[in-house]
Amino acid sequence: MGLWSRLFKKAPTSKTTHHLSTDRVATITSESKSQWRALEKRLGVSLQPESLFEKVLRHRSTKESSNVESYDTYERYEFLGDAVLDLVVADLLFERYPKENEGFLTKFRSKLVKKETLATLAESIQLIEAIQFGERTQDASVRESRSVLADLFESLIGGLYLTYGYDRVKAIITSLLDEEIHFDEVSTKIDNYKSMLLEYCQAKKWEQPVYEILKEQGPGHKKTFTVSVTVNHNLLGEGKGSRLKQAEQHAAKVALQHLNQSV
Repeated sequence: MGLWSRLFKKAPTSKTTHHLSTDRVATITSESKSQWRALEKRLGVSLQPESLFEKVLRHRSTKESSNVESYDTYERYEFLGDAVLDLVVADLLFERYPKENEGFLTKFRSKLVKKETLATLAESIQLIEAIQFGERTQDASVRESRSVLADLFESLIGGLYLTYGYDRVKAIITSLLDEEIHFDEVSTKIDNYKSMLLEYCQAKKWEQPVYEILKEQGPGHKKTFTVSVTVNHNLLGEGKGSRLKQAEQHAAKVALQHLNQSV
C-alpha cells in the first residue's frame, strides 16, 4: 500500500464510547440547571444531551476542585466553535455582499469574529450565568473577563453544532448578529483606517491618535498634504494625499501596518 493510501486509509466503522464515572466529573447544581433553562429559552433550543453541554459550559477552573480532565471542559469545544463561527460568518457575508471583493469580506469577518464581538454576543444571551466555575474561582477578573466570555461563546457554538448541525447553528448565529450588530455601519468602516486605528487604541486603553499637517505643497487647486499620526506622543506613521482626509487615512493605514494589524 502506498504512502498516500496509508494516510487516507478508511477508518473502522465501529466506535468506542468512553464513559466517565460520575465520581470524577463535576456535576452542575440545580441553580445552574435553572440558568440552563433560561439560556435555552433565549437561544430557542434545548441544551441536550446534558452530558455534552456540561462539558461545553464547564470552565477549566473546575479542575482545581474536581477530578475533571482538561478534555472535559470547554476548551475542546471552543476549538470547534471557533472554526464553525469562521465558516458561518464567511457564508453569511458571502450571501449578503455579492459584489464585494475578498479583501472587504476578510476584514468584515475579522470584525465579526473578534473577541470583543463574541463577548458582546455572549452578554446578549447572559451566557455567564450558565457557566460552571471552580469553587476557588471567585476572582471577578476571571468571571468577568471578556476574553473568557468570548471563548465560552465559541464553546457553546461548538456544542450546538454537534447537536443541531450547520444550518441550525447558522440561523442562531445570524439572529444574534442581526440583533447586536449594525451591519451597514460596520461595512462603511471596513476601509476607514482612522476608525480602525481609533478602535485599536481604545482597545489598548491608549490615548486617541493625533494627526498633524507636516507639509502642504503645490498650488491651491493641486495641493499635496503630508500628515503625521502620533499616539501617546509616539510617531506611528506619515501619509500623503491630495486631500487632507485622504492623507490622514494614509497615515492611519501606515500606523496600523506599523502595529502589525491586517489592513
